[in-house]
Amino acid sequence: MLLTSVSKNKVVTIKLGGSAMDETSVIHQLAQDISVLKKDSMDFIVVHGGGKGITREMEARRVKPKKIAGLRVTDDATMSIVESVMKKINAQICNIFESNRVAVKPVIGSDGLLICEKLPPAVSVESGKEKKIDLGRVGIVTKVVEEYLLDAIENDIVPIVAPYGRGYDGVTLNVNADSAAGSIAGVSSDEFILLTDVDGIIVGSAAGQKIAEILTISEISNLKKEGVIRDGMIPKAEACIHAIESGVKSARIVNGLNSHPLLRIFKEKDVGTRILR
Repeated sequence: MLLTSVSKNKVVTIKLGGSAMDETSVIHQLAQDISVLKKDSMDFIVVHGGGKGITREMEARRVKPKKIAGLRVTDDATMSIVESVMKKINAQICNIFESNRVAVKPVIGSDGLLICEKLPPAVSVESGKEKKIDLGRVGIVTKVVEEYLLDAIENDIVPIVAPYGRGYDGVTLNVNADSAAGSIAGVSSDEFILLTDVDGIIVGSAAGQKIAEILTISEISNLKKEGVIRDGMIPKAEACIHAIESGVKSARIVNGLNSHPLLRIFKEKDVGTRILR
């Protein structure tokens, strides 16, 4: 990993998503926490999602989400909205960080950071027959060109990344933000932190549910098979696993809506769910 070998500091990738994206106070606290932690020899990369902004903009432009057999398709109109909203959110986050005296660099994934491959057609079963569905401009990250982050880290600047990418043919592609953040962390960081709107991974029976403090990759695999990890938690857990398998030492899922979550992670330790190999 180029960044961790160049930087003398601990490098941490943070994914900001969920309802935390829509709370300006959360972003202010994140910037304040990073400002404090950078004094403890830590470097940060922040990757953000689209929040509810993409949905709101689609409604404003009267662009209906397109689905075929229940699967979301990203057509040209949708991709145009994804790009414009992501750039707007990126600029807003950069402004908030700068207002808290944290130097930042806006990074748009499609400018060269994220090289992607278009996803193959999905297979759906209708009336007992298999049907292939072209998901449109949807991709998966195949390469992270970390040189796009290197100059910022070397100069004590925090890269703020909008995680949509570009295919080998030059066409921009929509990617899952959690997955993209995991890919970025895997090639650049010592630790991956996913700030979302839940306290962590819930385990246990209905009568005694609790937040798991530590889980291994194999335990997460079993929880997925049992249906304990499901719905929106699946891509979050998979992003953490991908980051660890790519070289990150540990990952953590934390509620970003809580007060100063980042400081609590590194000062109190037992926050959210920590994932290890």
